[in-house]
Formats: sequence, C-alpha cells, structure tokens
Amino acid sequence: MKFDYLPFMRTTPARQVTRPNEAWAIDFAILDFAQRPSVMLVVDVGTGRPLSATVSLVVAEDIVVVLDRLVRRSGSPEQVWMDYSISYNTDQGCFHPSLHDWAKQNRIWLTHDLMLQTRRVSERPLRKLEAFLRDKQFPTLIELGREIERWRQSYTAAPALHSCSFLPRH
Repeated sequence: MKFDYLPFMRTTPARQVTRPNEAWAIDFAILDFAQRPSVMLVVDVGTGRPLSATVSLVVAEDIVVVLDRLVRRSGSPEQVWMDYSISYNTDQGCFHPSLHDWAKQNRIWLTHDLMLQTRRVSERPLRKLEAFLRDKQFPTLIELGREIERWRQSYTAAPALHSCSFLPRH
C-alpha cells in the first residue's frame, strides 16, 4: 500500500532546531517490570525536557492520542522525529495512516531521517527514568503511570541538550 505525502511531511532531514517546541522526538522503552510495560517518551528537542512520559501499548492510535493532548497543551511543533519502529510505521517504511492523517491535519513534518539524533535527545531522559524507577514496586499500571508523571514534572534537562547544533542547517 502506498500513501501520498504532502511536501511538508517528507522524510528529509529536518531544519536546525533553535527554540522550544519547534521539534519533538519520540522514543519508547520497555520497563523492567513484571508486566513489561512500555513507556512512550516525547521530548522537546529544543529544551531536552520530556513533554510526556506515558505507559503505552505502543500502537499508532495511542501515539496519536498522546500527540493530540500535547498539541492542545503546548501548541504544535513544526517537526516530529521518530525511528523506524513497526509500531508506528507500515512494513513498507511509511508512517502508519493514523499518524500520517494526524500530521497532515496539524501540518507537522514527520521524519525518520533523524533516528540517531532522536536517540541522542531521548536516551538521557529514558536512562534517568529507568534509574528513578529502579527497585520500586507498583501494584498497578496506574500507580506506575502516576510515578512516571511525577518524575516527568520534576525532570531537569542537562545543559548540553539545549544546544542542537548537531543538526544540519537547510
């Protein structure tokens, strides 16, 4: 199946990020708990701060719900960086139709080409989250979700993440 993409949704390299809320990076981690829950982390590339850390089923429709909530709360970014996870891509490497429709409706660029930069932005907060949760017990996923949100609200980004000079200028 082939999808038509608007020019603003190309998977070409994104422009340099120079301000908060200009680009978001999305990444997932499987947490080391009995239920093996996944956490979806959305990081503001310009600030390095997590905008959302959500216990997720890692399906495209859940991702769209989280992104909708973030757009209502924070405004729309110009770009969203994602890797090639099958959770939000088709087996042909195209973005899942629900993500494509969401991006088209919100006029946001989706890109795969920044996979290494996406990881660079998201790995530090993911490691900090995993360290924060280490050795804790949560009887329910709801309690885990509350603790993750408490962590997100108290997160302080490292100063090195504020500089996004690693991106190509177009």
